[in-house]
Amino acid sequence: RDGAGDAAGGAGGPTRAGTLEVLLAADPTPTTGWTPWDDVCAWACRNVVDHVLETLTVVLPDGTVEPWLAESVAHDVSLTRWTVELRAGLAFTDGRPVTAPTVKEGFDLYLKSGDASRGHVRDARLVTVQAPDDTTLVFELSEPNAGFPATLAGPVGRVFSVEAARINPESFAGAPVGTGPFVFDEWRPGRPVVLRANADYWRADADGRPLPFTERIRFTEVPDETARLDRLRAGRAHVMQTRVPSTIAAARSAGGVGVLTVVDHLDDNVGAIVFNTLRAPFDDVRVRRGLALAVDQSELLVALGSDGGAESRPATQWWSPESVWHSGAVAEAWPSNSPDAAAALLGEYTADPERSDGRAVGALVRVRIQCTDDPSLSAMVDELGRQLRATGLVEVVPEVVSRTGLIQRVTGSVADSPSFAGDFTATCWRLGGESDPWVLLESGLGPVRTSPLNVSNLYNDDLAALVDLVQGTVTTAARKSAVTRIMLAFAAEVPAVYLGYAPSAIVALPSVVGVGEWTLPTGRTVSGQRLGVGRFEQVWVPVEQ
Repeated sequence: RDGAGDAAGGAGGPTRAGTLEVLLAADPTPTTGWTPWDDVCAWACRNVVDHVLETLTVVLPDGTVEPWLAESVAHDVSLTRWTVELRAGLAFTDGRPVTAPTVKEGFDLYLKSGDASRGHVRDARLVTVQAPDDTTLVFELSEPNAGFPATLAGPVGRVFSVEAARINPESFAGAPVGTGPFVFDEWRPGRPVVLRANADYWRADADGRPLPFTERIRFTEVPDETARLDRLRAGRAHVMQTRVPSTIAAARSAGGVGVLTVVDHLDDNVGAIVFNTLRAPFDDVRVRRGLALAVDQSELLVALGSDGGAESRPATQWWSPESVWHSGAVAEAWPSNSPDAAAALLGEYTADPERSDGRAVGALVRVRIQCTDDPSLSAMVDELGRQLRATGLVEVVPEVVSRTGLIQRVTGSVADSPSFAGDFTATCWRLGGESDPWVLLESGLGPVRTSPLNVSNLYNDDLAALVDLVQGTVTTAARKSAVTRIMLAFAAEVPAVYLGYAPSAIVALPSVVGVGEWTLPTGRTVSGQRLGVGRFEQVWVPVEQ
C-alpha cells in the first residue's frame, strides 16, 4: 500500500458530506439489474452492490472468513448442519426488521433457483434453510463442507428485503433494498450509479463514529484503462478500480496530483498453460517437467504487459503469497528455470524408443498450444514458443481459437474418451479462484469422467483423499496442510506451466482519507482489498480539499 492517507481522519475528523467519485472498469457482463439471484456480478459491480446488499459473512484479503450480519456461525460434528445467529437490531433500509424467517424466505423464493445464485447453492451442497426462531438460521447440507462460511460471503449470503422484491420486482432489480451503508439514489442501465448514505446504518467505526463518512458515492464505468487513470490523475474523480498489471504499475509512477494511494493485492487466480495429461506427449511427466524447467516465467509476464513490478509475480501454486492458503514449501518445490535440466528430461524423452507420442527416436517434441486472439496472450505464446524452441528439442504449434471454442475444447463432453477428457493438448487457462479451497479443488481435481473443470485430467486416489480432507476438516491448520500436499503433488506432476497471479488495486488521490482501511463489526481494523472491490463507508474527502 503506497501513499496511504491518515485513516484516523486528520484534523477535525470525518463529516458526512459531499460525493465520492469512483471510477470502475467494465465487467464481462453488462449490468442490467442488481438482484443477487438473477444478475451476474463479477468484480467491478461488487463495488456497488456490497454497499447496499450486505452478506452474512465476509472474506478478508488474506482469505479468512469473519461474521458480518451474522453474530456467529457454528457447525455440528458432521459439518452438514450450520447454525447462524443474526446480529440483534438489524433493519432493512425500507424500515422492515431483518429476521431469520425473512432470510429463509429469500432463499426459498429467489436464491435457491436464481440463474446467478443456484450454482453457488449447488457447489455448497446446500439443500434447505430453516428458521427455528427470529434470530437463528439453520443451513442443511447434503455433504460435509468445512468451507461453508465462505459461501455466505457471496450471493447465497446476501440479505435483502423479500417484501420489497415481492411488491415491485422491477423496482427492486433497479434499486434493491438491503441493510448496507448506502441506498440507491439513481441509476439506469449504461449510466452512473449514485448511492445515498443510509442515515440509520447499524455500524460505527472503531472510535464509535457512525458510518458512512460520505453523503453520496457516484460510480462511473470507464472501460478504457488509460482513460480511467488519466481521469483520476486529472482530479476528475477520487478513486478508481483496476485489475490490470500495467495500470497498477502506471498508477505507482503517476504524477501531476501528488503520489497516488495504491491499495493492491495479488488475487488467488493464476494464468497458466495447462497440459492435458491424458494426451501424448503430456501423458509423460518428463515432458511436462522439462517444459516447465525450460520456461522463464518472468519473461512471459513481461510479454503479457508486466513491467516486472510487484503487481506481477510468477506463480507457484493456486494461492498467492497474500493468502492464508499459500505455502512456502510449495513455492520452493515448483520447478524454476533451468535450461540444462530441461534439456536432460526432454532429451531423455526424445531418445526413448517407446515415447508416448509414437514419433521416431530423436524427433522433436510437438507442443500444440491453443489460446484466444487476445493481443497480450498472443505475445505471451510467441515468447513461450521462443523459449521452448531454444531447447532445440521442441516444436511449437500455436493455434488461435475463439473464447467459446476454447472452453468447449477444454471442458469436453460425454462423447470424449474418456468423458470430459477434452479435445486439446495444451491450452491457455486460469486456475484457482475466490471460492473456498474445497469448492475449487473438488471441481478442479475430480474424477475425469464427471469433472469437466478438471482441465489437466490429473486424478488419483491420493489426491482424492486429500480433497476429501479439505472438505471434511474444519481447522484451518489441517485444511492448509492438505491444500499444501495437493499443491506439492502439482509441483511433482507439473500439469501446467504457471504464469502469474491476477493483481487488483483500488487507487485514490492523496487527498482521500481511509482508502483500504475498514472495520469489522467486532471493532477489528482490516487493511487491504481483494478482487478490486473496495469498501468505501469509511472513506472520505476533507472539506478543504
